[in-house]
Amino acid sequence: MTTPSPLSDILGLLPGETVDAWCRRTFGPPVEESAAATTDPVATRSPRLRRASASLERSIPPALSWCRLDAPELPERVYGPAIGMANRACHEDRLCLLGASRAGKTSLAVAMLRAWVEKYERPAMFVAAHRLGTARIQHPAGHGEAPLVDTAMRAPLVLLDDLGSERDGATNPIADVIFERHAQDLPTWTTTGLTREALIARYGAGVVARLFERARVIHLGAKKPSV
Repeated sequence: MTTPSPLSDILGLLPGETVDAWCRRTFGPPVEESAAATTDPVATRSPRLRRASASLERSIPPALSWCRLDAPELPERVYGPAIGMANRACHEDRLCLLGASRAGKTSLAVAMLRAWVEKYERPAMFVAAHRLGTARIQHPAGHGEAPLVDTAMRAPLVLLDDLGSERDGATNPIADVIFERHAQDLPTWTTTGLTREALIARYGAGVVARLFERARVIHLGAKKPSV
């Protein structure tokens, strides 16, 4: 009578290898484990969300690619209590982030933009005030509105970043964008290092009233600025 060969000889197990490990080595992980390991979070998003996210990312500067509300860097750059307020304010149509330079206003606002897009699956737009301020000058006369200004007027949500950083002048479109978006009842977020009084002096009381009307205001810094 022939003695059966050990299972290790039949399967060709490596020294110390278990049968389960051999199965994984030979046939790969179980289907459910393989699917979980290869799932791409972006790929599982709806087509509408993928389009909205792609639209937003095209407007955000590369230096802000890390900005998310759960990013570990955020508490290092942003006044702590403001992060909690931001998590509760991502649904707001009007939002003003106020604080001194380097307080983390832009980082927090961009993180909120991404959260808004993921929540509503609609496009949003980041616009630096200094770029918007020169858009009309750089656009050829007689060719209609500058594309950046036109898009800022019509985007489902726009973040006007660092109001007051742009050069002042007759062609500055900031006021026009704010008036148009208010007239169309479109969500508008802003960041600025200016006080309310300084904003009024620069843009006029009518513009500032529309910015703060029904707006959630988040102060970044240990002390609230005078607004």
